[in-house]
Amino acid sequence: MRLRTLNVFAIAVLAVSALAVSLTSCDRSGNNLIIGAILPLSGGSAQWGIPPHNAAMMAVDEVNAKGGIKGQKIRLDTEDSMCEPATGVAAIQKILAGPKPIGIMGAICSSVTLAIAPIAEQNKVVLISPATTSPLLTHAGDYIFRVIPSDALRGQVFAQYVYSRGYRRVSCLYINNEGGLGNEQTFAQDFQKLGGKIISVDAYPQGTQDVRSQLTKIKAAKPDAVLVVSYPDDTPIVLRQAAQLTLNLPLFFQTEALDDPAVLERASSAANGVTYILPAKATGPVPDAFAAAYRVRFGKAPELYAAEGYDVIMLIANILNAAPAITSDALKEGLYHTKNYAGASGTITFDENGDVIKPMAIKQIKDGKPMVVSQQ
Repeated sequence: MRLRTLNVFAIAVLAVSALAVSLTSCDRSGNNLIIGAILPLSGGSAQWGIPPHNAAMMAVDEVNAKGGIKGQKIRLDTEDSMCEPATGVAAIQKILAGPKPIGIMGAICSSVTLAIAPIAEQNKVVLISPATTSPLLTHAGDYIFRVIPSDALRGQVFAQYVYSRGYRRVSCLYINNEGGLGNEQTFAQDFQKLGGKIISVDAYPQGTQDVRSQLTKIKAAKPDAVLVVSYPDDTPIVLRQAAQLTLNLPLFFQTEALDDPAVLERASSAANGVTYILPAKATGPVPDAFAAAYRVRFGKAPELYAAEGYDVIMLIANILNAAPAITSDALKEGLYHTKNYAGASGTITFDENGDVIKPMAIKQIKDGKPMVVSQQ
């Protein structure tokens, strides 16, 4: 495998934030192996962080009920990132200041994962994201992995779909952070390669409550359609204000926020007709068993990223139970050699960059409900 280089942003964070840690992976009692978790459990992105945390806790209990890892129980040490890079950096510093973890699950938001990746890399601790899709993560380091496809694949598939629907002039609107910019750029590059034109690009700050000025500019540009990259909190705002301004343009969302029932409920009728892309729902015995167990434990179907959170913990446990030693290096090597692992989120094979490739699904909101309109 080739050693991956750190991006410029990561190097800057590394210079001020890296920790040299040489502690063992057991807690102070010597009885538990530590797995860190850095997820947004509060704030606007909490609905993306709570489901993988719940599923990870379920996986921890399952692993421990079967003897743990080589007879040692595992413990999940979780820190709230709030989807803020500085908070994420403080979180990984706190985790690494204690007993060295055998691995870390995190983060969700691309900006946070890109901020903590160089710290994990410097300390030679495996970091596995259940949700980060930024293409920049591909080259973030040799210890950095994810169980969800990169935006590079998402952008390519979605650009082909939008172009195939006959749209040639598209405006882009995105949330101004790493995830938003990465999604917008990957779509724009592939759409233009196909012969389409990006006639305007507008961004809005994370946490905003008003995108009317951006939407007004888009309306004036008269595109055929609009590509939107939004997070859960702002997705209903974009949709409701687009309706108020009678934008009357096809909207294509390049994040899966609308797959969250709470987001869809807040958007109400303004979401009807909207199209979005996300990894295809996994099928088979393992996803079915996970979904059934999740319903028993939490009283509802698994939400977005729950299956990925479960897979992160189970991958760590399965690899280290079969490894000659319980170390982060052994986990790293095991992940690179993982081929066709049957996970709750689908079949997982890591490439030389720690990325996975999974089928993508395109959904449209019809009568208030998401319906699959294409899968590739």
